[in-house]
Amino acid sequence: MTRYSELPVEAINFIINVKQESDIDSFLGGVQGSLFAEPVTGLDDFELICLLVIK
Repeated sequence: MTRYSELPVEAINFIINVKQESDIDSFLGGVQGSLFAEPVTGLDDFELICLLVIK
């Protein structure tokens, strides 16, 4: 069960990395806006609605 408990954390880390890359690409592309205006810092920024494990 430990593996399944780690999956949401891995997913959140992936989302954080993609958002940071997107923010940097937008900034370098000349899009006006605040760089990292709404930072996603970790698991506390999300609410788990459902976790379904089929084994």
